[in-house]
Amino acid sequence: MKKDVYIPYLLDSIPTYDTVFRVTTNSPLLTPIESLKGVGKETANQLARLQLTTVNDMLEFWPREYEDRRNLPTIQAISKTEAIVTLKARIESLSTKQAGNKTHILKAKLADQTGEIEAVWFNQSFLKKVLKPGLTVIVSGKLEWNKFSQGMQLSVQSTDVCYPNQESPSEKIMPIYPLTQGLYQKKIRQVSQNCLSQFNKWIQDPLPEAFRTRFNLISRQEMIENIHFPNDEARFKNAKYRAIFEDLFWFQLPYFIRKTKKQNHLGTGALRTDGPLIKAYLEHLPYVLTNAQKRVINDIKEDAQGRTPMNRLIQGDVGSGKTDVAMVALLMAIESGKKGVLLAPTEILAEQHMIKCQERLAPLGIKTVLLKGKMKAKEKKETLEAIQSEGPLVIVGTHAIIEGPVKIVNLGLVIIDEQHRFGVMQRMKLQKKGDFPHSLFMTATPIPRTLLLACYGDLDQSVIDEMPPGRTPPRTYFGKEDKWDKVMAFCQNQIANTHQVYIVYPLVEESEKIDLRSAVDGWERLQIRFPDIKVGILHGKMKSEEKQDVMSKFRKNEIQILVATTVIEVGVDVPNANTMVIRHAERFGLSQLHQLRGRIGRGPGSCFCFLVADPKTETSNRRIKALLNSSDGFKIAEEDLQIRGPGEMLGTQQAGEIQLKVADLDRDQSVLKEVQKAIQMLLASDPNLTHPDHQAIAIECQTHNRITESVIN
Repeated sequence: MKKDVYIPYLLDSIPTYDTVFRVTTNSPLLTPIESLKGVGKETANQLARLQLTTVNDMLEFWPREYEDRRNLPTIQAISKTEAIVTLKARIESLSTKQAGNKTHILKAKLADQTGEIEAVWFNQSFLKKVLKPGLTVIVSGKLEWNKFSQGMQLSVQSTDVCYPNQESPSEKIMPIYPLTQGLYQKKIRQVSQNCLSQFNKWIQDPLPEAFRTRFNLISRQEMIENIHFPNDEARFKNAKYRAIFEDLFWFQLPYFIRKTKKQNHLGTGALRTDGPLIKAYLEHLPYVLTNAQKRVINDIKEDAQGRTPMNRLIQGDVGSGKTDVAMVALLMAIESGKKGVLLAPTEILAEQHMIKCQERLAPLGIKTVLLKGKMKAKEKKETLEAIQSEGPLVIVGTHAIIEGPVKIVNLGLVIIDEQHRFGVMQRMKLQKKGDFPHSLFMTATPIPRTLLLACYGDLDQSVIDEMPPGRTPPRTYFGKEDKWDKVMAFCQNQIANTHQVYIVYPLVEESEKIDLRSAVDGWERLQIRFPDIKVGILHGKMKSEEKQDVMSKFRKNEIQILVATTVIEVGVDVPNANTMVIRHAERFGLSQLHQLRGRIGRGPGSCFCFLVADPKTETSNRRIKALLNSSDGFKIAEEDLQIRGPGEMLGTQQAGEIQLKVADLDRDQSVLKEVQKAIQMLLASDPNLTHPDHQAIAIECQTHNRITESVIN
């Protein structure tokens, strides 16, 4: 006997939906739940704690798992090792007991044709009026050894009475809902059943019948009924398929609408892709581009030559040469007499980009300006005047470009670095600074193919899958905290050989809640430990000028040890720094550890990464093992997907993006392909969703995802 669920397809429980099945303001589905028969004030208050206040809320409240009661085991058949069991038995005797002031104990002897067992209910005194000797009950609970009676005892968690002349609850697959204090499964099932029986006819389906027939989808009404109270495996399978399909459909539709709109818009200016500036830039590089870089540049050229806006995602592992690709793309805008924007998520990264742009573009006579949040008034005024002028210009900046009232005249190209750190709405705001500019998105955090297919359906994709010559993969080592002194001795030796060292901490300052060393504490201790070595500190709480000063000194080797937080995760490029120590490495995510490690190995010779940690969980051990076994960002990303799952790996929910409720991007790849095929067929015939049969889809999509507000008109 398996725990709770016996149907294989039901083993994957369905999380609770919230606000998915949309209703109009005058719909009967908005009937207050407290007005239903059998729902008193106390029950209504309990349901409200679960955010269930209307009939529609209840219909959307998915069971977390199921219990198949169609073939229950006998008492004799119960295994002593079984943790949770469900039985159908007759009450032979019943007794009550009060233990102290708070604990109420109800005991019963249960029997069937094969044997007897003792059952106990803790703090369920209301059952004293319900349970009587002679009644047949179905009980679920934990089977455990009673050391006093020296026998097995069932600690009952849920109880159903099989009254004479009534349908037995044992003949059904029972939903198991999330609960709150004072609310029991029997009551919430009754409420759910009442909502379905009285209001199921009001459930609306936004997907037209012809669409459902084409893709073998049952109606939404049937889906809801069979997810709450499935009658058999086949019906539940169809219901769950519809739920997964719908989840992915609303998730993907806005991306495809946006892509279709851009492809149909012919107002974008083509960029010149073969001018003298690009040729001069490539000729003056002290190295030859890799074949992967050349391939990606050709992809960009092909896009930029058309009048359909480029919308391309470039993936490249740490150190793969994305900067050169970005420079060539910016030169395409300059060659065309337009402006190019390079947007970074942090001031440190923006300043790094600014330095590289000046080093590489100034010799070609190209002006670059930096716009960030904190600037001197005069400097900011001059920068804004340059941005609002007609001439070509490279603009490097942070969120200040997006949020401020910045008018970018003659914008031809937008490049967003570390694009996953920007929400959809932020990216759209920047694109609206110009008249449908070409857009390029870059990430040094490789994205597993499963997430690429689902989350970036509106973007064409290119991968820089080759490292430039001379890049040395770091040698990565793991050591527990008791090896700290040995690690520090190694660092001291590297500094004696004229190299520099990063030491990374998860916290800026010590916390009373978390027993971890902090960057500030580490910085203070290292200054005492190495009095003849210059030790600097860099973290997010420092002022912009302080950060700039520290990074400048570190680049010039005026600082030999840089103690930092994850503020150095991206963009920091100091070739002479060949050693990184990550303390409390178990506190970092896998991709984050890989990004941090990517700060070293940018110069000649060997480089070394030390993971200092005391991992106490299997997940922490898997992260560290993955980093020790590979320096390939794409393999690490796939492992990260396996460890964290798609939802968590996507990170904080971005503005305009929904969170998947039922679907799993890894498990449901076959369904995702069907969804994308369905969307492409839909938009091919009706790109604006204006057909009467598609009005409900447009409304539902608008409700699900704010990014469609500017594209569904």
